[in-house]
Amino acid sequence: MSQTFFSKLDQAEKDNRLNALVNNRGKVTVWVKGQKEKQLLNTMSYDKERSLLILDTQIDVFPVNSSLLCSFEFRGMNFFATIIFQKSSGGFACLKFDTELYKSEKRSSFRLMTFPLYEVWAEFKLDEAYEGGKVIDFKSKQSTTAIFNKFLTLIDGDNPDSSVLKIRVQDLSTTGMALHIGELEEKYFPKDAVYKNVKIKFTDDEVNIPELRILYAVNYVGSDKNLKKFKVGIHFENLPNSLDHWLGKKINSLLRESDHNKDFENFKK
Repeated sequence: MSQTFFSKLDQAEKDNRLNALVNNRGKVTVWVKGQKEKQLLNTMSYDKERSLLILDTQIDVFPVNSSLLCSFEFRGMNFFATIIFQKSSGGFACLKFDTELYKSEKRSSFRLMTFPLYEVWAEFKLDEAYEGGKVIDFKSKQSTTAIFNKFLTLIDGDNPDSSVLKIRVQDLSTTGMALHIGELEEKYFPKDAVYKNVKIKFTDDEVNIPELRILYAVNYVGSDKNLKKFKVGIHFENLPNSLDHWLGKKINSLLRESDHNKDFENFKK
C-alpha cells in the first residue's frame, strides 16, 4: 500500500529549494484549502530576507493576506507549504513563505522483502515490555523455561545473552517490519505490546529502533504444514526523521541492488 510521508526542511534547505525553483523558471500550484480549483503560476524571483516568492503576474489571483496552500515539483520531488498571498511594491503577486516547507515522498517502493535474499535480524531485549499500563517481566519468565532456552540456541546458535531474542526479518519498511515466529515465542508478541530499543542488524550495518508496537500476530501457513507458525506485524512508533531517512536510504540501496541482480539474471538467460 502506498503512503505519503512529509519531512520538514530547515531554513537553509528551504531557501535553497526556492532559489533553485526560480532559477529553473519553475511553476507553483496555489489553492484555497478544501477547494478543487487551483492556480498554476510562474515564478520570477525569491527574496530570501523576507521569504517572499515573487510571481510573474500582477493580477490579484487571491485576496491579499489570504492563507493558501502551495506546492511545486523540482527534480522529481514534491514540496508543500502554507503561504500568505501578498503584493509587492511594484504590484507583483507574492507568496510569503514564513512557515515550514515540507518535502513529500511516496513510500510504496520502500518495502524490502528481505527473506531469503538478505540477512536482516531483529533483536528484542526480553527484560520487559509494556502492554497498556502493565509491565510483563519476560526475563524472569524465560529463565525458568528450559525449552525456550533451547529455542534461542536453535535460532541464534550459541547466544551469549539468553535475554535477547533474535529473529530473522521477513520484510522491512520505514514504518515497520514483519516476522515469522513459532508457537514457543508467540506469547512474547501480544497485540499492542511495546518494545524499546530494538536492534535491526544488516550484514554490514545496524540501527536501533527506539520504540515499536506489535500490531498483530496471525496464523501463517508455511511450507511445513505440521509446524504452526505466526506472522507478526510491527509498527515503528514515533520514529525520528533522521532514522526514517536512514532506513529509507538503506532500503532503497538494497532495492537497487536487488534490481541489478535481476537485470544480471535476465542478461544471463
